[in-house]
Amino acid sequence: MSLTLAQLRIFSTVAEQGSLRGAARALNLAQSSITQQLQNLELELGAPLLTRTNRGIGLTVFGERLLARASAILGECDRTENEMRQLRGEFTGSVTFGMTTEPMIHTLAPVLTQYCARFPRVSIHLVNGTSRKMISWLRDGTLDFAVALVGHKTDAQDLAVTPLFPSDPVVVCRREHPLRHAKTLAELARCDWIATRQPGAATAPPVNRLTDLFVERGLTPPRIVATTEALFDTLHLIVETDWLSLEPSVVTRHRLFGGELTSIAIAETPAESTVSLLQRASVPLTPAAQEMAAMIASYARMTRA
Repeated sequence: MSLTLAQLRIFSTVAEQGSLRGAARALNLAQSSITQQLQNLELELGAPLLTRTNRGIGLTVFGERLLARASAILGECDRTENEMRQLRGEFTGSVTFGMTTEPMIHTLAPVLTQYCARFPRVSIHLVNGTSRKMISWLRDGTLDFAVALVGHKTDAQDLAVTPLFPSDPVVVCRREHPLRHAKTLAELARCDWIATRQPGAATAPPVNRLTDLFVERGLTPPRIVATTEALFDTLHLIVETDWLSLEPSVVTRHRLFGGELTSIAIAETPAESTVSLLQRASVPLTPAAQEMAAMIASYARMTRA
């Protein structure tokens, strides 16, 4: 069996476009050529990759697995082409990196402004999410690097980890919350909370610093009424309700929400974790990604010293 990059690009484009016609347009190829390449690919793999539905073309179980592999392979090919150009002094291509809330608020805007001025031909794509998502995306090649939380439960054995500064999570509420003067976690045990959902089944309960904080103190897990993927959604809900959330203390000082938010100074603190720069240990960053990572690390250490 001998898969080609051309076959993987065609298959990935068909999956992305949802139709043979759309893929043919995107790749500037004849639809008959697309069909032939897909048939050859299925023949080589000995498995059906595509199904036809009322909404267009879907993926079989084999197709879904191939798409994940193809995305990683094609991503590495793109990075390699970018890296060769950058090593020749041509700073073009792209950098895709991830950031959790805390480092994003602390470092992103000033670093990104400076970077774009230095390297105007490099395209930047930022991904936001939980630390576990960031690590998953690093491993599958979606991200060049990530700036995320690393704690004692973090599985990062295959990653290069550079600590930047200690995380500073607090219980966040609206300024007029009736329990804003609470002193212990037990006083908040009957409150409603917002949390982030970690990767996994949609029906699985969230597992994060918030639930750990309750369980480690022998308290019943918090009543989580909603999970979110975006910081804006979380902070908007906190401002508009009596719900609580465990967030970086910097959000209470941010100019967009700081006037509406405060923190509850309870005695208990979450397990220690560190905002860190993470990358795959076995794969070097491209020069463009290395410059971005170095600027973020330098700025984070300078401002948090």
